[in-house]
Amino acid sequence: MPFDDTVFLKKNVDVLSFFTDEQLRRITAVIDRRMYRKGQTVIFQGEVSNNFYVIKQGSVTVAAKSQGERVELAELKAGDFFGEMSLLESTSATATIKVLENDTEILTITHDVFQRMLGENPPLENLLRERINSRKKQREAAFEKSKQQPKPPEG
Repeated sequence: MPFDDTVFLKKNVDVLSFFTDEQLRRITAVIDRRMYRKGQTVIFQGEVSNNFYVIKQGSVTVAAKSQGERVELAELKAGDFFGEMSLLESTSATATIKVLENDTEILTITHDVFQRMLGENPPLENLLRERINSRKKQREAAFEKSKQQPKPPEG
């Protein structure tokens, strides 16, 4: 399915759209493809992961805990990606990624292949850093909003 993955990445993953077909073919030749079922966890918050993940089919939820409270940060669907923070900032996962529907397919690009991608296309790092900053702001806003919501009475 490398050809199918090449076309998908080119047309659906905005940060990879400027790669040439040949560059994407080299990536998809070594990409890992996995199918997940609803409820499966792809990454746990705090887990060390050095991969870049692209959702090819299906959807996932992004949730994080802060001060013991779990907050939904986003829902990602086909064409969306995650794992860029861990790769570029050498940190553990800042959120838990859980599958929302059966037959969710996720493409995994390993650390070494990702580093090669950055070398071939330096603008990729800037695009990803912009996305990271946006996601961090989204995360802060979600936690702030959750603090303002009244807590249900304990009973």
